[in-house]
Amino acid sequence: MSINILIVDEHAIIRRGMTSMINSLKNSNLNADKLDIDVIGDTNEQTELLDILASKKVDLLFLGYGLHTIKTGNPVSELDGVALVKWISSRYPNTKTIVLSPYNNTNLIRIALEAGAKGYISRNTSERTLWRAITTVLMDEVYIERGLMDSLFRRDALAPQELSTRESEVLRLLCRGLSLTTISKRMNISIKTVSAHKLRAMGKLNVRTDCQLYCLLFQTRMFDIAM
Repeated sequence: MSINILIVDEHAIIRRGMTSMINSLKNSNLNADKLDIDVIGDTNEQTELLDILASKKVDLLFLGYGLHTIKTGNPVSELDGVALVKWISSRYPNTKTIVLSPYNNTNLIRIALEAGAKGYISRNTSERTLWRAITTVLMDEVYIERGLMDSLFRRDALAPQELSTRESEVLRLLCRGLSLTTISKRMNISIKTVSAHKLRAMGKLNVRTDCQLYCLLFQTRMFDIAM
């Protein structure tokens, strides 16, 4: 039986690179069991992702944490990050999702797994690690890249308290250049609630001003900051 793989990421070079690596793994020595894996497509948009999930059997989904969002009549088309992971896990439980992320902070790894992701790997993963992720998740087990696993079990010295799912999502969207008003619409919560999540996150990160917050996020590379 063929194992259908879909790759979704905002960067074309990441999608093409992942496709090339997976295709090369089909005939490599790592594939001792001769698994029949097939990349059935790639995209950077939620609308196309939804179409593929609805029309084809997707066994394994490599999902980038940030995607290009397009306003349509379907509110799901504007989801990305943990909200999209959670929706896919609920709507398509037989599709196993591996988050492909540039972020290596413990909060996002924990949040992604709680949302239903079965794996979490970085963008600079090796072919051997990629193969381990594929085979582990297909056996219905959770896979976290070794380097990321080490950080998951280390206490984060910068944050005495863990950020909540909502707090992390607000910070991520702020780093993508979204205003509080846009974030409130994206997350379907009030502007006041968005501000409250932001302030609580700042308190946990021990910063008092927006400037200190963005400097900390830039230094720790917790999220990509839009320039």
